[in-house]
Amino acid sequence: MNKRGADGSAGDADYGTIGGGYADHRRPDERIAARITQALGLSRTVLNVGAGAGSYESTDLDVTAVEPSASMREQRPAHLPSAIDAVAGTCRSGTTVSTRR
Repeated sequence: MNKRGADGSAGDADYGTIGGGYADHRRPDERIAARITQALGLSRTVLNVGAGAGSYESTDLDVTAVEPSASMREQRPAHLPSAIDAVAGTCRSGTTVSTRR
């Protein structure tokens, strides 16, 4: 079983504490965005695990965002789909989820 912090954070970081204002300071780096786009190639669907505030999420692809931290999910901009509250091991293969608002 995965241990989760008070806001749902998983792993060794407590984004309920350190993630406040993350989206105000984290800005996408064009070089990183270009590498992600290149790596995705002709993909049309993406599972973004640890999606955070969505800094590098494409609006041109069908993205399913997974983020355990409520603090980070709350900072996602309105033009992106909501993120699913889950951690590794809680989503089973074959599970269908809808992330559209």
